[in-house]
Amino acid sequence: MIPVESLIYKIDLKLNKVAALEHQVIPLENKILALNEAQLKLVKLKMDSNNPLGLGLDSFKKRYEDLEVLVEPMAAHQLPLVETDRFLNKWSADLLLLDPEYMFYIDSYFIASKGACKDKLIYVNKDLVKHSDIISLLINTNYKPSFEYEESFCSVANYKLSIYTDGTFAPDTIYVSYIRYPQKIDYPGYIHFDGTASVKSDSELPEYLEDELLNLTIQELAMDTENVPAVQFTQERIKTSE
Repeated sequence: MIPVESLIYKIDLKLNKVAALEHQVIPLENKILALNEAQLKLVKLKMDSNNPLGLGLDSFKKRYEDLEVLVEPMAAHQLPLVETDRFLNKWSADLLLLDPEYMFYIDSYFIASKGACKDKLIYVNKDLVKHSDIISLLINTNYKPSFEYEESFCSVANYKLSIYTDGTFAPDTIYVSYIRYPQKIDYPGYIHFDGTASVKSDSELPEYLEDELLNLTIQELAMDTENVPAVQFTQERIKTSE
């Protein structure tokens, strides 16, 4: 956990250190907005396999440790499956029903039945399938879903998690592991847009990520205030932070 007081203090310290104009004054609410935007950006960077800071959650053990506090376990999150395409044998679950709020998919399994064989556990490939590949996988004997081999694959679109069968078995309930949204950072001293008073709320991320979170926050604020030296400085720090 990263104390919000430390984040606010270090924002002023770092931003003014590289500012074109000394003693740059930024309202508290602007700092909090930037911190929350940076926090979400940091999570997305860690999950992005195409980004040098990310490399995907499972490709490097440290990435999992960075976001472990946000991982929701499968056993705690079950969703009903509804048939949504009988030609593709596609069944879907509504990710908007998940609580806490869903952000990124990690893994899942579902319960299915075939004839007299009831409540069998079917494992779902943890890699989301691109929609352009679904038909190819369904007609390929090596990759199509199988009740006997206890395996299937899934895709996500419009907050719907979809799994597939070969048409010979019926799924019932799916259990989902996912990255949830981090709680919002906040600090007393201003009024929110909805009229409520701000409260103290620290960042849930591990303390060792403080520097990465601050770099992204400073970049957000520097761009908003046209602080060119700060933008250039933080861009370089973000590139070399790992």
